[in-house]
Order: sequence, then C-alpha cells, then structure tokens
Amino acid sequence: MTFDLTCIITGHREGRLAVPSLRSFWTAIEAARMAGFKVEVMMCLDRSDVLTQQLFEAYRKDAATVDFYDEGDQGKVRNGAVSSANGKYCAFLDADDLWSRDWLVEALTFLKGKPDTHIAHPQFNYFFEKQATIFTHVDQESPEFRPDLLRFANYWDALCVCPTAIYREIPFCVRDIAAGYAYEDWQWNCETVAAGYIHKVVPETVLFKRRQKHSQTVKASENRSLTRRHPLLAYDNEIYTKADRSQ
Repeated sequence: MTFDLTCIITGHREGRLAVPSLRSFWTAIEAARMAGFKVEVMMCLDRSDVLTQQLFEAYRKDAATVDFYDEGDQGKVRNGAVSSANGKYCAFLDADDLWSRDWLVEALTFLKGKPDTHIAHPQFNYFFEKQATIFTHVDQESPEFRPDLLRFANYWDALCVCPTAIYREIPFCVRDIAAGYAYEDWQWNCETVAAGYIHKVVPETVLFKRRQKHSQTVKASENRSLTRRHPLLAYDNEIYTKADRSQ
C-alpha cells in the first residue's frame, strides 16, 4: 500500500517527556487523516530505557510495531526508518519535541502540486524549557537567503516534510561528537541545497522544540564540533557564482 506521508517518531531515553510528544504526534496524524491524507506511522527507539519503551507501546495505536535500534545515532535511525517507508513524503518528530495540530495538513497542502524537489519547513520553531526563543526559518527562494551563509550557520531544522526519495538519495551522515563531527541536520541541509533541492517555508506554521541541558546540540556546541566535508565548503562551488550573477 502506498501512502501520502510516513510519520516517524524517534525516541531514546526521554521517559515522561515523551508523553506530550506522542500525544502531539497522534493529534497531527489524526488531523491529516481527517483531511483525507493517507498516513503511515513508524515508531523507532534507539538504545531506549524501559519507561520510554513502555510509553511508546502505550501510544502505539495503529503503528504496526515499535522498531528497536542499537545505533546511538539519531541520523542512522532516521535512515533506517526511511529505507522501509511507504509514503511519498516523510516527516520526523523527536520524542521530546511537539508538532502543532495543523502542521502535517498545512505542509502537505502546501506541497501539493509542487515539484518533488521541494522540502517544507515550518515558518517558526519555538524553543522552550531552558530558553524561550523563536527561530524563523528562511525560504530558500526569498531575498533573505544567502547560500554562502550555510557554510557558517544552519538555516533549517530537520523536522520538515520532505519527499522520501530525497532522504534515500541523501541520507543523514554519521554523528561522532567525540571526534568533533556533529550537526547532521545542518550537513543534510547543505548537501540537499548543493544537489539542487529547494527548502521552502510553509506560512503561519510553528513547531515546538525542547532545549534540554544535555541535548546533542548542546554537547556538540560545547565540544566545538563541525560538520563533515560537504560540497558547499568549496568556494568555487557553482552555487556561489549563480548567486553573484543574480544580484
């Protein structure tokens, strides 16, 4: 059976923090189904504790199984889930973050009729818990987008709605914070832009990101980690000459 969308939630050791995330996950899925979209559900746990396993099972609903991984790497888990996804698009949620109820409906409606080169992001990320910050995503086709900035900062979060074929063509890289490599989301954004894919913003949409003290992003920042090599690090990349000609 083919689906419009495969929704993938990935967990680790979130414990009770997973409860609101699982609720928001299913609320958004139910809204998408009510809107007429066919949605496949995948639930993935990576080196999880007993409580998180119990909560995923309690909220399994019509997901076929809870899939277990022993990777210690969220990017590898995402790649594994995508490899068996049956949806035209895939959407990720981390088990400590929250989707808004209308996110999937708005993203799928936005992408309908658009080329399969488009990747949909929410307009805003609201960071909460250890901070209260609103991050605004930039549309790649807007005048605010500067491709050279991607060498130094990340424009987009990984919680997007993206054609499954793109995830299979460009998988997430391996994270190795101890060796100084992290930011697989940022790396993936650079690689997709270099490959000609377009990151778009869905107007008036928001996702909620929990910023915990010991999050992987915080650890990577404290360790001064970098991305691995990618095409946009080359100053002679044609994307920069194209940008110069358009100004």
